[in-house]
Amino acid sequence: MSLKKLFFFLLLLLFVNACQPSGNKGEVVVRAAADPETLNPIAFHSMNAGQIIALLYQSLLTIDLQDQQLKPLLVEQLPAVLQEKDKSYFTYQLRKEAVWDDQKPITAQDVAFTLKVIKAPLVKNSKLRIGLDYIQDIKLDPRDPRRFTIECKGFVPEMGWETGDFAILPAHLVDPERLLAGFSVHNLVNGYDSLSQNTKIKAFADWFNSARFTRNKDFLKGSGGYELVDWKTGQYVQLKQKKDWWATRLKPQPSYITAQPASINFQIIPESYTALLALNNEQLDVYSGIPPNNFVQLQRDKSFLERYALFTPATYDFTYIGINGKSKKFADKHTRQALAHLLDIPKIIKVTQHNFARPTVGIVNPIDKHFYNDSIQPYLFNLREAERLLQMAGWQQNNNGWQKQVNGQVIPLTIKFNYKVGNPEFENIAAIFQEAASKIRIPVTIEPIESVLLSNKLREQDFEVTIRNATGNPGIINYKPILHSESAAAGGANFTGFGTKQSDALIEDIVQTTDISQRARLLRKFQEVMHEESNLIFLYFNIDRLAIHKNYTNLKISSIKPGYDISAFNLKNN
Repeated sequence: MSLKKLFFFLLLLLFVNACQPSGNKGEVVVRAAADPETLNPIAFHSMNAGQIIALLYQSLLTIDLQDQQLKPLLVEQLPAVLQEKDKSYFTYQLRKEAVWDDQKPITAQDVAFTLKVIKAPLVKNSKLRIGLDYIQDIKLDPRDPRRFTIECKGFVPEMGWETGDFAILPAHLVDPERLLAGFSVHNLVNGYDSLSQNTKIKAFADWFNSARFTRNKDFLKGSGGYELVDWKTGQYVQLKQKKDWWATRLKPQPSYITAQPASINFQIIPESYTALLALNNEQLDVYSGIPPNNFVQLQRDKSFLERYALFTPATYDFTYIGINGKSKKFADKHTRQALAHLLDIPKIIKVTQHNFARPTVGIVNPIDKHFYNDSIQPYLFNLREAERLLQMAGWQQNNNGWQKQVNGQVIPLTIKFNYKVGNPEFENIAAIFQEAASKIRIPVTIEPIESVLLSNKLREQDFEVTIRNATGNPGIINYKPILHSESAAAGGANFTGFGTKQSDALIEDIVQTTDISQRARLLRKFQEVMHEESNLIFLYFNIDRLAIHKNYTNLKISSIKPGYDISAFNLKNN
């Protein structure tokens, strides 16, 4: 046996041994493709983290994956809505049964505190703060500690769920020194810049931004049905069912508020090959995002199908190329457009997805026909057009390849292509792109990077070209946190630097309009602008490839992420 094979065998043996707890039939074992990085419910930025946080914390409202309808979670019913001129008001009533783990009631004070954390200067949560920037204040009912009204600037129907779509924090546990008690949401909104120098604000930000609210199980205490037991970075995150969870006392018991499995173990397995071995060894109960070629093989494997059920739900996950528009090389949109013509998207879908994908020209899902701009001409694979666009951008070709003068300095057109290590989809896309680029003498260096390091590089805009997956949900039209120029500075979510005055105005108008036909026109125009700028080159929306062990029922397969409701899983009586 070669040293390489011996090393892999020992690595696999170590992994299988690490997974042994899956023999406990009360525990559901889920493959996680990457470490969650942080479980801070205000500052998280990955899908892996979001799935775990939703089991630890609760929001006011939730989507029932059974019927994909918005329903009350911590509150008794959907909010009452009042519109007045340029403002709107959303009134909520918390459930009387809702309590924290120490049995203290969840009150309007906790909701107000959570909004203070979201709005506070220096707290690391720019994505959520920008997404909820229309929330101006919260009014507590002096007669009822469980009743409150959220005051918003303007009105769009989406506010009816966005005002209830953030994790509620226990004020007495997160701010035991009451550092934010002297500030109102209104104060923090209107005095944001000046309050960044306030000593109490600084002290709270230092406290909340620390590792204790990233991964410490003694501080990550929410109202969800599970609590954090252990987190070994790069290995697993383990949760267990709470013994005396408040929601078990609801009568009648809502079918969408559940915590059925005794424990949930997220096994962090970046390498899909290793994950597939674990799946075939029944060391995993849930594996979402199975590589397409392997999924096709599993569909034909009778032995596997006796043990696992396979699903292919449509999703709102999409794959795209991100180009750093802040880089001197790619500042001209014609350069970015040229790179788009090096992508043979039908070939990419066939090779990487086995056709489990739907091509797209933009961020709107093609299945949303009213909003999708089907009049946009996709960038077709065309080397001559790529060369023409490079010349338009000022690039000249000589014996050394493509060169351009920028601020008196001659720079070569070379590309460093980063993606998350261990992802065969990205690996194949990068190779196809590299081969095409070489035909017009553009050197492409492919550098796969560990997930956490790549995320850091993107946030600091220390990259050139990357491949990413992103996810959405039906009806999401607030692109301000991720695509507005306000989010394009280093550390913001808009890491490609996309943004023009026109796109910013469209983003703001899309959110504000209540007329569906007008919104469709604005969204179609926004897709045109994004297509023209090409900081993001959209490839396709994914069709998920999901395996779940037949030990479980009540799966609630859905197009909404994560694609199933793990908290509802029931163990079959064998």
